[in-house]
Amino acid sequence: MSRGGRVCVIAAAFVAALAGAARAQSISDLTSDLQTLQARIAVGDKSAYAHQTERIRAVGAAIVAAKPETWQSKRETDSVVIYLLSGGDPRDVNRLVESGAVPASEIPLMRGALAYVMGNEAEAAKRLADIDPRSLPLRLAGPMAFAQSVIETGRDPAKAIERLDLARLFAPGTLVEEAALRREVMLVADQRDLDRLALLARQYASRFGASIYADAFLQGMAGALTKSGAIESEKNLDKLKGFFAALTPDSRRVFLLGLARAAILAGRFEVAAKAARAALDIVAPDSVDEARGRLYESMARILTPEYDDGLAELQSVAQSKLDRRDLELLLAARGVAAYLRDPPVESGAPAPADAAAAASSNPNDPIAQTILVAESAIGRTTPLVATPKGSL
Repeated sequence: MSRGGRVCVIAAAFVAALAGAARAQSISDLTSDLQTLQARIAVGDKSAYAHQTERIRAVGAAIVAAKPETWQSKRETDSVVIYLLSGGDPRDVNRLVESGAVPASEIPLMRGALAYVMGNEAEAAKRLADIDPRSLPLRLAGPMAFAQSVIETGRDPAKAIERLDLARLFAPGTLVEEAALRREVMLVADQRDLDRLALLARQYASRFGASIYADAFLQGMAGALTKSGAIESEKNLDKLKGFFAALTPDSRRVFLLGLARAAILAGRFEVAAKAARAALDIVAPDSVDEARGRLYESMARILTPEYDDGLAELQSVAQSKLDRRDLELLLAARGVAAYLRDPPVESGAPAPADAAAAASSNPNDPIAQTILVAESAIGRTTPLVATPKGSL
């Protein structure tokens, strides 16, 4: 046999060996690999994120192709539930359930997981809510506890939080723990339990600050804190020092700017000013983030006794660096500053009732929201309206 022929034979044998190894992988092996991949996503592995969809499809294809005797193993049927709770395609599992190959004792759990991923909350609660995650294999216990927390959120927030604690306990270092921390922070913010929130947020920043989902979470958390009223003062903001210290400088900047903006629109001027000042300490000079920080800080200051300094800073904001939302906010802030300087007696400016109506009808309109915030602040800034200094 020629050298080229021997190479072809060896290559063919190698390919056959790989194919045999792939066929030898069980559904449980494949789902374990998927969970490992998702754990890498939780710590910021972008390549793992890019391969997640491909890996999920591979598990789904294996479920569809599996022989009926596969499902006599509870480990394999549990793996189907893990696949669903890990983002799997419900169509793959629905076909399996309808095939009759799965033992009757395992059908309720699969149907419950199907109901959960399809958004049928009542059916999911009926089949899953009373399962004790402690009775399940460890690799299923974490995902199940997390799913139960979602089911319980609208019915019993305290139980939802308890289930998230279990999910974190059962699945440390995984995407389940990462997602459970994100969700629990939001639930605790709704309850205005700032001490617990600070602890959970610091854990998230320390363990999962590089997560693919971290930036979006930090922005959402900033909004949730101000909306719920969990942070109403500088003193409350100081409780998050440990959380801030655990964040990378980039993540800290993202969070502080998001918090400053949300606090402005919620009328928390003291919090907005402090968050903006802290962000300005770590932004690059002449950057978009610097323009944003100066905008939020100056907006907070014109609605306090620091009107003059706030007005000067507002004038200096580099509006060319702002996106459309923040540019609208800047224009609205300048209008508010002018209003505070010289309240119109007979003009087209909206009256307080009109501003409130406009803000209620369009909560995403920053101009209407800013005018409403200003109206609510005028009672606290009467001296500024009567004896202003400076001009636009």
